[in-house]
Amino acid sequence: MAAISVIKKFEIEGAKRIDAEYYQPMYLNLVVKLHRNSCLQLRKLNVSLDCSAFYPSVASFYKQTGIPFLRIDDIQDGFIILTDTTAYLHEAVLEQNPNTIARCYPGDIVIAKGGNTIAKVGILTDEHPEYASCRDLIVVRTESLSINRYYLLAYLLSSFGQSLMIRTASQTGQPHLTLTSIKELSIPTLSESLQLLFEKNLVNAWNFFHSAKLVYNHAEQLLLSELGLQDWQSACTLTYVRRYSEVARMQRTDAEHFQPKYVELRNQIRNYPNGFCKLTDIAINSDEIIEPHNEPDREFEYIELANINQTIGSIEDANHIKGKDAPSRARMLLRSGDVIVSTVEGSLDKVALVPDEYNGAVGSTGFFVLRPRTVESGYLLALTKSLVVREQMRCESSGTILAAVPAKSLKNIIVPNVPPEKRSEIDTLVQQSHTARREAKTLLEKAKRAVEIAIEEDEEKAMEFLMAKNDMT
Repeated sequence: MAAISVIKKFEIEGAKRIDAEYYQPMYLNLVVKLHRNSCLQLRKLNVSLDCSAFYPSVASFYKQTGIPFLRIDDIQDGFIILTDTTAYLHEAVLEQNPNTIARCYPGDIVIAKGGNTIAKVGILTDEHPEYASCRDLIVVRTESLSINRYYLLAYLLSSFGQSLMIRTASQTGQPHLTLTSIKELSIPTLSESLQLLFEKNLVNAWNFFHSAKLVYNHAEQLLLSELGLQDWQSACTLTYVRRYSEVARMQRTDAEHFQPKYVELRNQIRNYPNGFCKLTDIAINSDEIIEPHNEPDREFEYIELANINQTIGSIEDANHIKGKDAPSRARMLLRSGDVIVSTVEGSLDKVALVPDEYNGAVGSTGFFVLRPRTVESGYLLALTKSLVVREQMRCESSGTILAAVPAKSLKNIIVPNVPPEKRSEIDTLVQQSHTARREAKTLLEKAKRAVEIAIEEDEEKAMEFLMAKNDMT
């Protein structure tokens, strides 16, 4: 049913906007709720904003050490979380671009300007003393901020903060946020004691997020050290020769498939003292499918590549869709304990363990659905997410436009026969990692909801909600 808003002429002029989207009923109701509280514009809270200007391409200067160069993918669940894909720049690059690449520091907040990630928000942690920002982010400097930075973070992440930012985005061309639109955001002035509770809650959330990453890394290192691969790097070879018989047997002539590093890796696995087997010996590639279109009015949880957290191999969320709206690729039936592995060559790090909450969900056909046969689910996740399987899948990928791994190639992937006690240790660490992440997300969602309670009801109820014990603790 169509929603109609009637706006007075002076209200349009005051907002300097005449586009209908700006005056949708949901936004007008949001403003009414905010105005029931004492609010100040962000610019009046002793804040300064910054962003990188146009700078020459720096991709060729990316390093694995140095100053983290923050991009949108580094924002995860309200925090900057550094991963293997994070880019780093050396100080010299920043010195050559002092007026175009913005520097930022722990405690600052970054906001994605536009695109399908518009209003994505994260706070910089003390993992590094200094960061640099790409041009797709707005930097909110909080050093002199007159409210608690963690309360501001919770507010920007809440439905109120997100809706306000999307509402005020420029609608010319692709919607995008500007420094001016962020400065004009209305921020409710909550009590200092409640703001401190937000800080305590979100600091605890970060500790759980950080712990989840560290514990998972420990699990992966246990696996790699067991195989003698913890510091593995293939020898750099500019040229190599393969016999015609090998090419004929493989029925492919692309040089990438025959790189020496794949031979080195497989030899390392074959030399493992406890032996090796095929990946398909320890897990089956499930072909269990579901046809959502057969139940057009049923709501399904649909999981695709974008829903995967590649840091620890977890499913972040799911898309809720009606059967009649399901894309053609929504066909794979997922069971608790399955490990879903991207088949797309450019996204082989998109691997995740299916938890109980997504038992029965629908997965994209862009995944292999590996169901454990003789190993633990957590171990299978660590194995398939590690270079042991990932690099072999890269070797097996084929195609010219969108390279992918054919299902028939899974039989070519070999894995070590790791002893049960070591597998169990790795599985336990993976499960602990995922438990810590779930706890972190619970705390984060609690902070966002508490903001909404404080605005819609009162501060006392928000404080009670924040101080209530979590179900998982």
